[in-house]
Amino acid sequence: PPQHEGRPVRRMRRGTAGSQAGPLGRTECLGGRQAGGAHASIEVDHQRSRFLVVDLPVRDHDAGSAGDQDRAHQPEDAFAVVQLAAAGLACGQHHQVGLERQPADLVEAQYFTAGDARFIAALQRWQSAGIVQRWSGRIVAFEDGSMRDKTDSAERFVGVPGMRRLGVRMAEGLDVRYSTPVARLRRAADGWHLHGEGQEEGSLGPFDAVLLAVPSPVAASLLAGLTSLAEVAASVNWDPCWAATMALAQRSGAGFDGAFVNDDPILGWVALDSAKPRRGQVDGVAERWVLHARPQWSQRYGELHQQDVAHWLVRSLAARLRRNLAPLQARAFRWPHATPVSPLPQPFQWDEGRRLGMAGDWCGGPRIEGAYLSGLSLAEAVLR
Repeated sequence: PPQHEGRPVRRMRRGTAGSQAGPLGRTECLGGRQAGGAHASIEVDHQRSRFLVVDLPVRDHDAGSAGDQDRAHQPEDAFAVVQLAAAGLACGQHHQVGLERQPADLVEAQYFTAGDARFIAALQRWQSAGIVQRWSGRIVAFEDGSMRDKTDSAERFVGVPGMRRLGVRMAEGLDVRYSTPVARLRRAADGWHLHGEGQEEGSLGPFDAVLLAVPSPVAASLLAGLTSLAEVAASVNWDPCWAATMALAQRSGAGFDGAFVNDDPILGWVALDSAKPRRGQVDGVAERWVLHARPQWSQRYGELHQQDVAHWLVRSLAARLRRNLAPLQARAFRWPHATPVSPLPQPFQWDEGRRLGMAGDWCGGPRIEGAYLSGLSLAEAVLR
């Protein structure tokens, strides 16, 4: 399933060395926008360097991931890290399920895996802290009219009680503030300055470097005319994804907790979200599902009304299970930058002369692990 991705602000001044986070959550989530479209700024102290992390405003539901690194920084350096208000690693979306508001992991990464030693070390820290657990649910794949068990094909992990916990953990000690959008970068004699929409006077800065952890189209727009990295970012294409949540009053009897649907023109992935570790229960709701449409269908029907999308996704699952699901509620959300179609082979991009950099799941690999390692690698290059 997709694992991924507009703008809130984190400022870091003198203090003890800490961690740097990549894209965080979206609605009502750390580093993300609020339901009304607000943005966030976060302040924290670091030992010898000054940082500014700027999350860009999102108009659609995008997804993201994060990287962290604890190390000393060069004296007097100042960095601005522009990141996305994302749903990926740190989803904080709230929506109505039955009669209560409950957090739900919607269009972001449904789970993650770990293979690189550096990411495994981070995973072990998160497990020790009790914010990540293994998802041992039954995973299947539908293909050519048959169902194959894929449970043992990978070791899968989820944040508990939701994926946003990872972002919250990596941002501990930060002061979150809202309504600080940044739309333009400007270089002056004293360094980089960040401006909001239509804002000529007043800015954030100066900073010695600006690092972008946003979808490539956003990076290309912000860097246009400033560095050749803009053309590099513009070369990456994305697949969208329509996703829906569904609440059922009765159990579906599906017999699986997650499924790759490879033989359906609409569905691509389904997951019984309420069966994941520590997801909690809602009165009157027996099951909560997340449904992801296939990229081709999401692209073709990008302008379809949300309720129509939810109808077709639910109908497709009902046909697969051969039963009437009659959901209490079903809601759909469009994720415009779900999966990079042509990710860059390099884990990050860094213009040493201009002191501008880019990182994300579209650099090195479209997975949470890839995004984490991308941010980590960029940080290492900048701090060398």
